[in-house]
Amino acid sequence: MTLDFFEIERVIEDLAKAYPAQCTTTWFKIIRNHRPTAEQYRNKVVEYMKQFKYLLETYPQNPETDKLKEIVNKALDDEIEKVLQGNNIGVERRYKHYIDNSSSDDSKNIMEESVVKKCYDSTASIDLVEEKNNQESDDNLFHDRDHEQQDIQYEEKVIDNNKRRRRKMIEYNN
Repeated sequence: MTLDFFEIERVIEDLAKAYPAQCTTTWFKIIRNHRPTAEQYRNKVVEYMKQFKYLLETYPQNPETDKLKEIVNKALDDEIEKVLQGNNIGVERRYKHYIDNSSSDDSKNIMEESVVKKCYDSTASIDLVEEKNNQESDDNLFHDRDHEQQDIQYEEKVIDNNKRRRRKMIEYNN
């Protein structure tokens, strides 16, 4: 009897966008690299994808597991190649989203650089630090308001969808 590994093949097809791309974005945020190159981003995604191989070590050792490892390694290598070539739509979309939405962080980096350059003049550097802190507070307030608005919009969509479903169920039952 030959086992069908359909489920694990689907996991590998969606792996890059489901887990490694999000981990990569978080990694770049933590190291404060708001403008990684596409190649840097893809390479980091591949690093996280390769961690999937460790999962196979949890399976019992037998001939079926050997077959599974063979299938997983081939499928994973194929998906890794797609990512490296820029042919994984999910990864490319996540990268573009990260780059497009990190522009406000660039202005912070520019401001930080100007603070460092002017730190020789102690009074100017104190003023710049205070200005930077005020700007960060304003940015955080704007960012928080934006997230609150997004949350409200999401909740409204969920409520609307639930109402539609209830109406359809009532119509269906009548």
